[in-house]
Amino acid sequence: MSSQLNRSEKKRRIKTIDALSDFDMEISSVSLSENSVSMELEDGRKYFKTHVNYRTQDYKPLFHFPMLFNQDGSPWYEGNQFILSVASEYNFEYHTSTIARKASSLLDYKMWCEKNNVDMFDYSARRPKKRPSYRYFSSLLEEGKSAGNINTRTKLVYDFTCYFSSKYQIDEDRIDKIIDVQKNYSSKTGESYQKKLKKRSQTKARNKSRSSVDNSLVLDDGEYLKPLDEDQQRLLFKQIKSSSFNVDERLIFQFAVDTGARKQSILTLRLKHLEHFKPENLKKDGTYEINAGQGCLLDSKNSKNITIKVPAYLAESLKIYANSKAAKKRRQLFIQKYGNIFTDPNEMYVFLGKRGNCRYMAKSDPRFSSTRTPPSGGSIQTILKRLFKVIESDNEGCIFPNDFTFHWLRATFAYNLYLHLLPLVDAKKMTYSDQIAFIQNALGHDDPSTTENYLKLFTSENVLEEMQETWEERLFEKSAFDLV
Repeated sequence: MSSQLNRSEKKRRIKTIDALSDFDMEISSVSLSENSVSMELEDGRKYFKTHVNYRTQDYKPLFHFPMLFNQDGSPWYEGNQFILSVASEYNFEYHTSTIARKASSLLDYKMWCEKNNVDMFDYSARRPKKRPSYRYFSSLLEEGKSAGNINTRTKLVYDFTCYFSSKYQIDEDRIDKIIDVQKNYSSKTGESYQKKLKKRSQTKARNKSRSSVDNSLVLDDGEYLKPLDEDQQRLLFKQIKSSSFNVDERLIFQFAVDTGARKQSILTLRLKHLEHFKPENLKKDGTYEINAGQGCLLDSKNSKNITIKVPAYLAESLKIYANSKAAKKRRQLFIQKYGNIFTDPNEMYVFLGKRGNCRYMAKSDPRFSSTRTPPSGGSIQTILKRLFKVIESDNEGCIFPNDFTFHWLRATFAYNLYLHLLPLVDAKKMTYSDQIAFIQNALGHDDPSTTENYLKLFTSENVLEEMQETWEERLFEKSAFDLV
């Protein structure tokens, strides 16, 4: 009951502005300077508008901006000031869901302070555990929240309090204890180096024991993945190629298996990329290279710039689908709904839903900044639910993992690539280091140790017992989908 009341209270105290265009105009319940202009609402209540210098030359409205309020319904000056400063930072990638989470977490802290009669700007206590940030940290620990959740919340409280440290005369050293730590890294060439980082005391160590407990999983950029063995791949491909699934759904899965790309890259593929699939652009290994990440039409995880190799046979299938009646009809539906929003018509998405909506909205999409909840690949989960149903009714005696996720296809690609290269390593035509470098480049790993984790998984005895077959076709000549 209390959690329900808490949600209701939060909903009352967070309001969203559709488009905040005058964010060089500060709104407050009290006069901030001699330049403040008094305004009056219909009910007689007064507020003040004060000009500040936030706006940059290339400024855009802040869409769906969250405004925070005090218990009495007046604007919470400090909270709104801080959230606005975060949203206006040059290196902050403004996203409606990101700024909403920050605002929600900050209001959680304010409501906790109110409930526990804590003055959030009073750091005069001699003992650290009596100070607001330390007390809040202890409270989060007692609630049993995850390490990631706790660390994100305490970092927000730290940044918020530091932002007002000058105004409230708070020594930043009293907010949290910061120490210098050295962390080891490996370069792309395998060379080790150290980097000095700042570490706060109000953090909870993350549990990294999972990889040691389940040695059939591999950690890839913070996500645990597992490759499908040959029997599982055959079963998956047989079903996804059946009449239960549309051509575009099959191609989405095939793209993942044959390139190792993540869903945000696959689902933001554009017609313009298909124009690149010409004989003169074909590489010696039988692939076309397309770029994803910052400044590209294709999205990537954390906007990291990567190159994706698209095999020629997959490229031809994509072009055939893009010219089909079904694909053209979906593009027409998209234009009917949203108009000709792209300056270049060929920036249109290849993979659209039946109703003409994009499956994943790219950051370069003109609607991205103004869309409250941009599509982020949720339709893939719908496809997976259907997949599990058809597999359950026809599994051919093969045990298909019930915890399978679409992202496992990335590990499956890595495994298939490993098998392609293994004969060359065994014949000493390729060194182990070359093998790592090849797979590392294909997966876009920054750290070769991540790629080495894959190879350790593939060469473990229990995995080899499951995965006995090898691939005889030349690399990129034939799709894994042609197993069935």
